Amino acid sequence: MTLEVYSDPCTINSHKVLAGLEEMKADYKQNFIDFFAGEQKSEAFKKINPHATVPAASDGDLILTESNAILQYAADKIGAETLYPKGLKHRADINRWMLWEAATWFSVCYVYLIENVVKPLLKAEPDQKAIDAQSGRFHRGAGIMNEQLGKTKWLTGDNVTLADIAVAAPMHLHEASNLPLDQYPNVKRWLGQVESLESWKKTQVAVTKALLPCAPTHASNGATSNGDSQHKVRTTVNYTKAVDGLTELYFYETEKAKHIHEPGDAPVEVTMTNGWPHVNDFHLDKNGFSVHSFKTSHSDWENEEAVRSAFYPEVVDFLKDTLGAKRVLVFDHTIRTEKNARKALTDEKNTTQRSPVMLVHCDYTAESGPLRVRQLLPNEADDLLSRRVAFINVWKPVNRIVEERPLAMIDVKSCKDEDFFKLHLHYRDRDGENYVLQHSDTHKWWYFPKMTPEQIILLKTFESEGDGRARFVGHSAFVDPTSLEDAPPRESIEIRTICFF
Repeated sequence: MTLEVYSDPCTINSHKVLAGLEEMKADYKQNFIDFFAGEQKSEAFKKINPHATVPAASDGDLILTESNAILQYAADKIGAETLYPKGLKHRADINRWMLWEAATWFSVCYVYLIENVVKPLLKAEPDQKAIDAQSGRFHRGAGIMNEQLGKTKWLTGDNVTLADIAVAAPMHLHEASNLPLDQYPNVKRWLGQVESLESWKKTQVAVTKALLPCAPTHASNGATSNGDSQHKVRTTVNYTKAVDGLTELYFYETEKAKHIHEPGDAPVEVTMTNGWPHVNDFHLDKNGFSVHSFKTSHSDWENEEAVRSAFYPEVVDFLKDTLGAKRVLVFDHTIRTEKNARKALTDEKNTTQRSPVMLVHCDYTAESGPLRVRQLLPNEADDLLSRRVAFINVWKPVNRIVEERPLAMIDVKSCKDEDFFKLHLHYRDRDGENYVLQHSDTHKWWYFPKMTPEQIILLKTFESEGDGRARFVGHSAFVDPTSLEDAPPRESIEIRTICFF
């Protein structure tokens, strides 16, 4: 007989049961109970589970209402002896961990989840005192686990068991929950193993979709061995050496370009961290970038006039509403599509069509930002520059999901002023300047894999205020080592704006 399961897949205990059933390849039917809508409290559901909690399960006339009991029953019913061995001592050890999870570990991790994930989702302020109150219990439990996992691959031996599924479940959004795991390398390694299970990846999708709504609902393909296998990749980005002379680029052919110091001559291998688990934490004024949902009906990206007339106004309205800007000027855009994927950075033909920039840079400097305002709005510049001004780039995938050469940003909090220096740009009709960056071990890189056309990144490339808020964000496209060899070229648009406050 098929096991009937009643659950909301995004909850900890529902995820636990579904992952365990998938791992043991059980025959079951999922019945969705909307936890956030309170469906578990309905009179109809309380006839199944009078405790009004999910998950619950039924097998004929048997009703089970505890997640660990459901897994233990299912494993015994189908004979999943690898997950739930019958040996007396081994089974007692598994039961010990499962009872500890239900009695202690769940409630400890749940506080971190509520304060750091659920409350921000509901636009409520986290309570640090609540987290601090659980800190001692968390570190005590994590320390015990770390010691055990220093002796065994999994919690009870060489093979994954129900103990691992149960204990990992309250940690299923460990990064977004800000669980303090850095001092527990064995726990992080073990979590990486759990997250690599196909059963876990399959059932994690619903959790991410419900609790991290800006994040894509597919599983990440990242692969490292440090326990953050789904969240970090190693790749190379092109920094620039700081030299005594000028660093320059010419956007036209000239003899002057033959003996110059060009940027991007200091490639460095760095770690890129998947930002989706923390997506609600990033802020333009704190980190220099932020991620937002953005839906548009515009789709004619090859028609430059249509982009200007139809899409620009949508961007203006969005930035006014989101940032509180009194006025927004959209002055430029760049389309990066398949047909120009190999176009040279310095190609002067049709500069709105370019390939992704594989250089760590920021589009403006402390001097070139105000200068650009004066070039674009000469009659109003003095008045406008007397108040706060910020240059904001709006970066958006077009046509399809980004599967190669995604955009990455350095958290401004991890940068120092001396990391930035000027890149002098020479065009036929004018000169300009950007910032390029020299490498620092303190740099913290973030990216958002598999972004969709319904999502945007805001990048702050100039900020007039020097009051401690982020002013210049270093960023670059990069080669994602997890991209498939036949992944379609990235297609995106960057809208360059000036926001006046």
